[in-house]
Amino acid sequence: MIQRKTVSFTTLILYILLFTAMFTLFYVGSNGEPFALALLFAVLIAGLDPVVCPTLYVLSALSGFNLVFLPVYLGQAALMLIAGLIIRRVPKATLPCSFISLFLSLLLFVFLAPFSRYALPPFLSFLENTFTQKAAIAAVIFLLGAMFSIAVKAILNKLLKCRLKSEELLFSTVLAVFIGVGICRGGGINAYMGIAFFLLLVFSCATKDASTLVCAFILSLPPALVFSISPERFFVYGIAVALFIKAGRLPAVLALLSAFFAYGYFDGLFALNASLLVRALLSAIIPALLFLMIPAPVMRRAESKLVFYREKHLPRVAINRNRAAIGEQLFEISGVFREIQTTFAALGSTEAQDGAKEYIHGCVKESVCKACNNYRSCLKKGLDGALKRLIDVGAAKSKASLIDIPSELAELCVYQSEILYAVNHRLTDYRKYMLETENAADGRQLLAGQAQGVSEILKNIALEQSAPLAVYSDKEKQLDVCLLKAGVVCSEVLISGEAENLTLSLVTFGKADVKKIAAIASEVLKFPMIISDRLTLGKDKFCCILRRKPNYDAAFGVATMMKSGEIASGDTHSVIKIDERRFMIALSDGMGSGEYARRISESTVSLLESFYRAKMPSSLVLSTINKLLTFSREETFACVDIAVVDLDTGSADIVKIGSPTGFILSGNTLKILESGSLPLGILESLHPDTASYPLEPDDVLLFLSDGITSAFGSTTDLYEVLKHVPAVNPQELADSLLAQALSLYGGVAKDDMTVLAVRLFKAA
Repeated sequence: MIQRKTVSFTTLILYILLFTAMFTLFYVGSNGEPFALALLFAVLIAGLDPVVCPTLYVLSALSGFNLVFLPVYLGQAALMLIAGLIIRRVPKATLPCSFISLFLSLLLFVFLAPFSRYALPPFLSFLENTFTQKAAIAAVIFLLGAMFSIAVKAILNKLLKCRLKSEELLFSTVLAVFIGVGICRGGGINAYMGIAFFLLLVFSCATKDASTLVCAFILSLPPALVFSISPERFFVYGIAVALFIKAGRLPAVLALLSAFFAYGYFDGLFALNASLLVRALLSAIIPALLFLMIPAPVMRRAESKLVFYREKHLPRVAINRNRAAIGEQLFEISGVFREIQTTFAALGSTEAQDGAKEYIHGCVKESVCKACNNYRSCLKKGLDGALKRLIDVGAAKSKASLIDIPSELAELCVYQSEILYAVNHRLTDYRKYMLETENAADGRQLLAGQAQGVSEILKNIALEQSAPLAVYSDKEKQLDVCLLKAGVVCSEVLISGEAENLTLSLVTFGKADVKKIAAIASEVLKFPMIISDRLTLGKDKFCCILRRKPNYDAAFGVATMMKSGEIASGDTHSVIKIDERRFMIALSDGMGSGEYARRISESTVSLLESFYRAKMPSSLVLSTINKLLTFSREETFACVDIAVVDLDTGSADIVKIGSPTGFILSGNTLKILESGSLPLGILESLHPDTASYPLEPDDVLLFLSDGITSAFGSTTDLYEVLKHVPAVNPQELADSLLAQALSLYGGVAKDDMTVLAVRLFKAA
């Protein structure tokens, strides 16, 4: 079955453009000079079809010249066809074969092509000879072939994919200028101006920056070479378009037409006859209308592609690679801590306890039972198991008594008193040993818990760091344009993260207004942004970092007073920022009052702050602090209130451990927060009361130490007081409650007293 080759639309457009370019290049000279041969040479080296390209060369030549040139063009096309076929079969022969065919093709032009000698200025008198002029033109075409080959390869392989090298840009510009010269000579000034205006408008709309002036300069070269039109005219056109393109396509078109008509007035354009005037006007109006008719999505895609082409990708790639490497390393370290936790957990067993009981059992048998004449008969009757049960009961009670002796042992054993004495004597050492064993086990459990917490923290960071930065090229470009309109010059704009964790980093110059930057960023990104940090990079150069603004903000109020006669308060409070979107408040009431209570309370709060800042799980935080307090040989108790508030959702995770009643004041209603657990440090196991409460704007969360609640006598009395105390200002609320509690004590603080109030409100 024969397969037919299909030609894609892109390939068809490419060959149409190639035909057009070759056609225009034949008009560069007046004697049919084959400047298009340089382009044919370039496209064959670039790998285009070796049959189609020479065919297009001949067709483009015949469309504008008589049959006198046909033999030369056919011979050149044949030579290039042969070279192209050889290149297809032997790729290594590309350069020598193609250059040889180009050289031979130019020899055909030099020796066979008809030619009319050009009149040259005196300083070029050495080129007066016809053959010499043809040889010089052939040399120029040969040089152009080398230049065009680099330009065509760059255009076909790199355009809108990566940045072109300086020589590729230069040679591409030379190719464009020669094509422009061909348009000017073949189509006239009006045709060229129409094309130039259209290209200038499209390029300006796609870039929206000062590179429009570079485009205008390149477009000014062909008419300057052919018609001696000053390039400054195109600079004015470029400036007019560049200034107004950011305001929209229509303002840019109007600015360009205004500049064109202004030049026409001074050039005498409107004094021309009707036919010439209409042509001149149409050369500006038609491209303007075509530009306005381009669909907006098409222009956005063009702009997006050009932005992507011009964007510096290596910094983002380097950041992503570093993030991935750090994330992978953190994940491995997390695994190490997970193994440590598993190992410590596996070490916790009852082998030590069982071994100690076996040791006591052996000692009792050696010291008492083996000296008895009935030893062997007792073993046969199973009294050894009864002795083990007695040791188990004694270990559980710390001491064995007569009532603990099993019945079979009591009936048959004649040395019961001696056995009890021996068991209790060994149990004394057993208790000491087990205490040390339990402390070691508690230590292992504590370390296992910490290893687990560190493992989870590292794992979460690893997952967060491993995620690559999302690409927001469109938003970054839009931000750059909007900031520039507002007078804020940015050399770099980078958006990273997603959703709530979105971060905007930009480098600004001068004393930029951070409020203006935040306002513009909020408008472009469609959610409120705030300045998170401002770093100085150099003189008048700063890096501003903006993050998404939370939906809520908070105001705090604290009122405290120590117990009369004491030098330190046992109450300690804390308000810390966990991250950009969460904060924690804590109130710890250490046992009693004075210096010792202060140390307990401060230690508890300090541990809470450190653990929550490290983002350790709440359950592990509380169990660890509880374990540390129980390690103390003295009685170290602490009543704790903890609340972690999310400023995006307004939810508050509240933990109460042996603490007095707390409240949530919401409008005209009060929610009572109570604790059913014992304070920290009393029991080794901890079961705190935890709950999540949704806070509304203007709700107030209120924590109180027992010095305040005791003053009011009962929760009912305090409830009634709070119903009549204004809660708009949390500091005034705290001061008012402390003053009333002190008044109820008769003006003398009978205990440490602390009020901690937090009011949530909608962020501006």
